[in-house]
Amino acid sequence: MTLRSERILVTGGSGFLGQHIVKLLQERTDYVKEIRVLDLKPFTKQLEYEDKVPLNSIVGSVTDCGMLEKACRKVSSVFHVGGLISFGTAPDIDAMFQINVNGTKKLIDACVECGVGRLVLCSTVDVVIGFDDIENGCEQTTEKPNQFLFPGYPETKYMQECMVLQANGKQTVNGGKLATISLRANVMYGEGDHYYVANGIRSALSNKGTLVQVGNGKSLFQQCYAGNTAWAFICADKALKSKNSIGGQAFFVPDETPLTSSFEFMRPFLESRGLKLSSYRIPFHVVYWPLVIFEFVLKLLSPLVRINFQTASCSVKYINMNLYFKRDKAHKLLGYSPLFSPSEAMKMSLNFYKHMKL
Repeated sequence: MTLRSERILVTGGSGFLGQHIVKLLQERTDYVKEIRVLDLKPFTKQLEYEDKVPLNSIVGSVTDCGMLEKACRKVSSVFHVGGLISFGTAPDIDAMFQINVNGTKKLIDACVECGVGRLVLCSTVDVVIGFDDIENGCEQTTEKPNQFLFPGYPETKYMQECMVLQANGKQTVNGGKLATISLRANVMYGEGDHYYVANGIRSALSNKGTLVQVGNGKSLFQQCYAGNTAWAFICADKALKSKNSIGGQAFFVPDETPLTSSFEFMRPFLESRGLKLSSYRIPFHVVYWPLVIFEFVLKLLSPLVRINFQTASCSVKYINMNLYFKRDKAHKLLGYSPLFSPSEAMKMSLNFYKHMKL
């Protein structure tokens, strides 16, 4: 019988992905004796599972050095999921830099000071996405683009990822070494999602029950069930425990959710609430180029006024590109294979979106 001897810290554990990670730490690990969650809001259990080990909720920010040292004390591994996402025509880049970059630097320092052995970062596929399609992308064939598709967020996540990977092998105060890994998460769906599919549902509700389709519908966009992304964190942590020589690397971790357009993907969730996709499609360029011009005007006005229009040209471009990746490296080195089948993920997600409060 394996001795439960390790404490795991999950930053951002109260959020969407964090909730799924906590669930799987409770259900699928036999070496964890305590789960700690560091988040700006207290942890409230949102998913159904049996509590096998105690959970300690710590309210605080990753920018608070004192709070980080408290959270990391006697911790074996950190899952760094907490961060700030700001999109639109005027994203808060300074705030993202402070939290995603400076906060991560402080977390690495806390890991070193507290003798933490493992650090698993939640990165994003956006760190390799520019204005060109990526089909069957892998770690060896994708790299930082000349220009990120989205302003601000991918840049801070790329800087964050570089810091975490460069910290691999760093000696800790207790004489050990820190082993690090970065997981490049896809756009996620599932229980607790109040952004991706939820926004599609909100858009339909605000337009007489119809979500208007933009583009020709032929683009293949890769979504991933949050439970499978969470499972990748468990696999990465177990892999680092047994062979920390794999540290210092980044991994794509998609699941087997069928590739389809973003709009077609949302169809069953819309229909579960009596909503629908439009029978017509607005051509991509009819929407994209007016938004580009509009954003240029906003940029000219930016010295006088900051206007953050949520529908940005980059978002329209994003869902009209072929963007999908392979998990071969994660399977080989981390032992990662999706825990939930597409049908299981769909069943659980349908039930959530059908009844979610908006």
